[in-house]
Amino acid sequence: MTDPACGVYDGWINLPYAEGEVAPDPTVSARFGNSAYGGGQTVDDVVAEMDRLGIVAGVLTKVPRDITAPFVAGIRGGDRVVHETCERLATELAKHPGRFVGAVGLDPRLGYQAARHVRIAVREYGIHCVRVLPMFTGLAIDDPLAYPLYTAACDEGAVVSVNVGVPGPMKPAKLQRTILVDDVALCFPDLRIVLSHLGDPWIGETIAMLAKHPNVYAMSAGWAPKYLPAELLRFAGSRGRTKLLWASDYPILSMERTLTEARALDLRPEALPGYLGGNAAALFGLPDPPV
Repeated sequence: MTDPACGVYDGWINLPYAEGEVAPDPTVSARFGNSAYGGGQTVDDVVAEMDRLGIVAGVLTKVPRDITAPFVAGIRGGDRVVHETCERLATELAKHPGRFVGAVGLDPRLGYQAARHVRIAVREYGIHCVRVLPMFTGLAIDDPLAYPLYTAACDEGAVVSVNVGVPGPMKPAKLQRTILVDDVALCFPDLRIVLSHLGDPWIGETIAMLAKHPNVYAMSAGWAPKYLPAELLRFAGSRGRTKLLWASDYPILSMERTLTEARALDLRPEALPGYLGGNAAALFGLPDPPV
């Protein structure tokens, strides 16, 4: 059940990079017109923007990655990286109670070690979402090496967010074809899977996966809502009312632009509250309240 009274909920907010932490991705900068990963802002700035726009909650995300050549994996993994990344997230969650659910990018290439990393993230740091980005790992969505991660996430009750569609960075798109989630969803019917970035040019496959699998959802992270495909909006306004989530992918796109455009969508009145927040609240849960 969605909760239309929960308010606006951003399904993907990137933890701001520290100054000099990572170089701006030139291909993403060219595509979106900003440095995207350049750093310089803080989570306090993010919360202030959320307050200004009336966004009650969001999924705060950290993916430890580097800019690499097209066929070189860009994800950073290992025990130290996982602990450092989760610690940074947990610190911000504690500083801003009631505002964020945590999400961490993990490396499925590590097999059973990746499963252990899921347990560390959930049990030690209170992270509720695991991001899998095939473009940065070099593994397809349905690669057998990813199954230990999926198993652990299912056992721990964590949501798995999987990037689908042609990536912004110069990385292979075929790893992220939407239909590849089919076997994963069949194998793990209790695993909540959210397709991030909608899966262009395979939008028809995205809709098919949403319609087929009760445990598969999608978020419009990285999409200006005014460009959302008409067929997806038709689905989200009818039998898919619980399936589509709004997300900014801040700072790739601004919260203000994406929220303004989302509110202006030609969605049925009974479907819009779910898209703006109710569906995300049902999928990720509300952040822990202040003590």
